Amino acid sequence: MGNVMALRVVAACACFLALCLGCRVGPDYGGPPAPLLHETWRELPDATVRDDHRAVAEWWEGFQDPVLDTLIQEAAQNNLDLRQAALRIFEARAARGIVRGNLFPEVLQDAAYSHIKFPMADAVDQWSFGLGGSWEIDVFGRLRRLVEAADADIAVSVEDYRDTMVILLADVATNYIDARAFQRRIRISQENLETQRRTLQLTQRRFDAELTGELDVAQARANLESTAAGIPNLEAGYRFAVNRLSILLGTPPGTVDQLMAEPAPIPSPPEEIAIGIPADLLRRRPDIRRAEREIAAQTARIGAAIGEMYPKFSILGSFSLDAQDFSKLFDADAIGASVGPRMQWNILNFGRLRSNVQVQDARQQQRVVQYQKAVLRAAEEVDNALVGYVREKQRSQHLAEQVKANQRAVELSEHRYAGGDVDFQRVLDSQRSLLQAEDQLASTEANVAASLVALYRALGGGW
Repeated sequence: MGNVMALRVVAACACFLALCLGCRVGPDYGGPPAPLLHETWRELPDATVRDDHRAVAEWWEGFQDPVLDTLIQEAAQNNLDLRQAALRIFEARAARGIVRGNLFPEVLQDAAYSHIKFPMADAVDQWSFGLGGSWEIDVFGRLRRLVEAADADIAVSVEDYRDTMVILLADVATNYIDARAFQRRIRISQENLETQRRTLQLTQRRFDAELTGELDVAQARANLESTAAGIPNLEAGYRFAVNRLSILLGTPPGTVDQLMAEPAPIPSPPEEIAIGIPADLLRRRPDIRRAEREIAAQTARIGAAIGEMYPKFSILGSFSLDAQDFSKLFDADAIGASVGPRMQWNILNFGRLRSNVQVQDARQQQRVVQYQKAVLRAAEEVDNALVGYVREKQRSQHLAEQVKANQRAVELSEHRYAGGDVDFQRVLDSQRSLLQAEDQLASTEANVAASLVALYRALGGGW
């Protein structure tokens, strides 16, 4: 009969706990309101635009540059910022384990021995061993709300890792493009330097033949030295870009020198680019996803703060063994035990708990505003990147035509100067214009590629 009653009590307690554990005070997360974005982007490039998630995730493959692919792979494996972001994920998961552990009973073990000497009495030994435990029953869901917040914190750290990846891969590609652009500009300067050296020899021969004055020789030499003076700056810029690539790969400066030693063309954008629609930013940009998860975590903390206003129910228990003789430590007379419930309720808190709820709610509202700002900032970055990409492509087309015209002007002016039909100033002007136009074209072609990298970074590509 006693066993039947005990089973009924256990069943009743189990039903009560199941009922209580389904209760969670506080608001349930439902997603933040996002700013209304346009259905399509305002500025669209001439190339075909398509919605391809894989093309955005692995955008660097569109450049079809094996060296860039190698740099991207090594950076994703070895970059220190990325490694640090990964460690933050491990930290968040460990912190979640601590929070989740509060849902389970806590047991403490204690063992002691003491030798006690009283005045006018014999000394005695005291042996003791005990177990004590407590279990807070999460009746109103306060602890489970904290676990929800910890889960969201893990997601925040994951999105932070992805955001670091997006920034890293864009930085690798940008510095690689800069390095190739500097190589191209150095080659352009050296080619123009060779042309100007031949022009100097021509003016020297004409001066020796008394067909022209010393002024032409001096101007030709000054033009040559001016071009030569610009090369060291370009070489320094190339070294800076290559050193930065080494650091992004998590290696000392000079590591990628051999990989970059062979000059190669500036990466050319593909004929088709994938940009999707503005609404895709909400699911693609890691910083937006991170801001959304921060709202979820803070919403759960509101529930935890509300749970502090409700009673806390716990079960306490202890088991002990005490004896003066170790051989009697496990006798029945040495055993002591206790078990019982406990309730705590912070009633007289002078509004502190309610104020804490208001604090958590205000923080949640701040997270919502930050999320909305992140969405608008992302839309702005994409729009700016699209404008930059389209305009730089248009500029490069005009500069390409200008270079052709300047090359023809140099040929004509040198030919006519050799025949004595024009003065040397025409030759100088045409050579300077050609060098400037070729240098601008190389820089603009690099800007086109860099603008596309910036566009994919703004779209959240790279993870």
